Amino acid sequence: MSVVIVGGGLMGLSAAFHLRRADPALAVTVLERARVGSAASGASAAGVRAMGRDPAERRLALESLGRWLGLDRELKADTGYRRGGGLRVALDDKAWRAAPDWAAEQCADGVPLETVDAASARRLAPGITPGCLGGVYSSIDGHAGAMATVEAFAAAARRLGARIEEGVGVKRLVAERGRVVGIERGDGTRQPCAVAILTAGAWTSSLLAGLGVKLPLHTRPLQMLLTEPGPGALAPVVGCFDRKLSLKQLDGGAYLIGGGWPARIADHETNRWDVLDDSVKGSLEVAGEVYPALTDCKLAESWAGLEAFTPDDLPVIGPVPGVDGVLVAAGFSGHGFALTPVVGDVLARLALGRDALEHLWCDLRFDRPALAGS
Repeated sequence: MSVVIVGGGLMGLSAAFHLRRADPALAVTVLERARVGSAASGASAAGVRAMGRDPAERRLALESLGRWLGLDRELKADTGYRRGGGLRVALDDKAWRAAPDWAAEQCADGVPLETVDAASARRLAPGITPGCLGGVYSSIDGHAGAMATVEAFAAAARRLGARIEEGVGVKRLVAERGRVVGIERGDGTRQPCAVAILTAGAWTSSLLAGLGVKLPLHTRPLQMLLTEPGPGALAPVVGCFDRKLSLKQLDGGAYLIGGGWPARIADHETNRWDVLDDSVKGSLEVAGEVYPALTDCKLAESWAGLEAFTPDDLPVIGPVPGVDGVLVAAGFSGHGFALTPVVGDVLARLALGRDALEHLWCDLRFDRPALAGS
């Protein structure tokens, strides 16, 4: 049996790794039209969190965070993973009053959160603004390196015998009598396969459309900022209620700032984007408001990733209805990075016809109501 994976981002590379680990005799090929990690995976904020997840993906997130603890050993590479915790702070009375119930609802699903007062928040994150009234803390959250993780999965998949071809596009999937039989590569040649796994991010919908299958995805380019090394020693990833912020300090002292600020698509087909001055300014202002030490840090780099969003902002995982042998993992809506280890495992299990851990992703199937009505 042969499996072709379309898309060399983290989900595709994780699937390749898990497939070859499960069955060393299986022919596994990853086709990436540019370079591995060159789209959303490499541009990610690389947060590894359970806090703030939708109920539909909490079990998947918790299982994934358990895998991150030993992931460097599994892959025999350094992903840059650090479990420094996550802290979401409240700067106004309304947010602070709502924080305990927000935390309690997640705790009921097994997410280990605690509400902390202002003094405790400042102990966890020295340098937080004096205006902080308190926050919610997760001891199991953290972050990794985006490209370090891409390269770790790619190297591990190759070491186990997966073939990763870069600079190879895919024109269409080929199906006969309701089952996939191959893919047509960018040069027009056909590559047979028994299973096709689509992990092509914002470009997944067009491949499915060729099979007569509609997947409602829309693309949003999300901005990331990196400062020069600055003062402070910030261990947790810091967010803020009612503000767009994801703030982390990297090992070299630089600060990585995200939170969902928009960029602009220059060319969807070729993955080109433009950073917007207003977004850069707004993001830096929020980050400086929450963590004043950032005010004196110079901006070093800015970039964006084209992220695929679904109507309910939740990923689509599993078999594609109506076409046997096609699996999909797409539409991670800006928060898929942390889920990589388990999503790849699920895809491999589905391809091999083994227990697919469906209890972790049953609410993320293709045929859920939010997608059917779009």
